[in-house]
Amino acid sequence: MPLPLRTKFLLSSLLIPFSLWGQAGMYGEEGKTFSAALICGTNFAQVDGDSYYGYHKLGLNAGAAVFAHFTTEFGVSLELLYSQKGSRGVTETTSPYIGPYFSKYYMDLNYVEIPLLLHLTSRIVDIEAGASFAYLIKSDEWILTDQPVPISPIYNSFNTTDIDLTFGLTRQLYKKLLVNIRYQYSLISVRPPEKIPYGYRYGNDGQFNNLFNLRLMYVL
Repeated sequence: MPLPLRTKFLLSSLLIPFSLWGQAGMYGEEGKTFSAALICGTNFAQVDGDSYYGYHKLGLNAGAAVFAHFTTEFGVSLELLYSQKGSRGVTETTSPYIGPYFSKYYMDLNYVEIPLLLHLTSRIVDIEAGASFAYLIKSDEWILTDQPVPISPIYNSFNTTDIDLTFGLTRQLYKKLLVNIRYQYSLISVRPPEKIPYGYRYGNDGQFNNLFNLRLMYVL
């Protein structure tokens, strides 16, 4: 029984990326073993375990990457990034002292980050997966409420290291210009529960970075 025209069109659309797999890649000339790229983009971040929800913290994600191409379809990459993560929270509440107001929470975590990723590449899309290792170089946290909330750089300190599970997709925009979207989630807590400021903890497992990033990459 012949397939309907709509079914044939759908199957053809699904098979196009696989028919192009293995042709000249998006990371430079075919046959090159190594290539490099400059990266600049934005993190959309939140921290699980801080009693707030939503990717409201915007941060810089910038640096450079080196790619090693074992075949036209398979390779690895190593990046060196400056990555701003953290959290933002706003709650409308009422105080017996000042009446209705907005309680605000700010957490800034600035890292030097080294993602190590495996790549499966076609002309249409690059699929990446791996881990990202980060070292905390600066942190800042403050809370605006009707009553002061003490935050100690010692008793409320963050862990200096973070390891994120990382997945992403990359597509070519124009010639050497690529667009990359990536998701990251901490495999280890960035702060244990006992160090979270009183009243700002959700759950008993500590806090974890949870973020998307959208980046432009220019292949050198």
